[in-house]
Amino acid sequence: MTRDDNKLVARRYFEQILNAGDFSVAETLLASDFVFRNPPILTRGIDDFKTAIDGVRAAFPDLHFTRHDEIAEADKVVIRWTVAGIQRGEFFGHPPSGRSIDVTGINIFRIVDGKIHEIWVNMDRLGEAEQLGWMEPSSA
Repeated sequence: MTRDDNKLVARRYFEQILNAGDFSVAETLLASDFVFRNPPILTRGIDDFKTAIDGVRAAFPDLHFTRHDEIAEADKVVIRWTVAGIQRGEFFGHPPSGRSIDVTGINIFRIVDGKIHEIWVNMDRLGEAEQLGWMEPSSA
């Protein structure tokens, strides 16, 4: 697999799984030993991951990721993104707020033989909590 092939796999993950909620492609894109790290979420395997993403999509039914930058080297792909949506369901124990989020983040994918084996997510959880009204905005 080339770096461009790996970028395409990562793009399909965003468009088909995250944005469209289409898990029919999960076994094509995700390895059976797939690990997803997005603190506080840690999932192992496709079924565990699907449960977590279904929960996020239930809280934010209009969830949409926009990719901004992509970098690939060897078996890694890094994508900087923004996610937007309105909280319509319970999320991390918080009732629906009706508030919108516009949060930035970065994913690092490890892709081997055309399948994603690991994803590490680093996102602006503080900004997310402030936008959802869980805490007062910081005054930096």
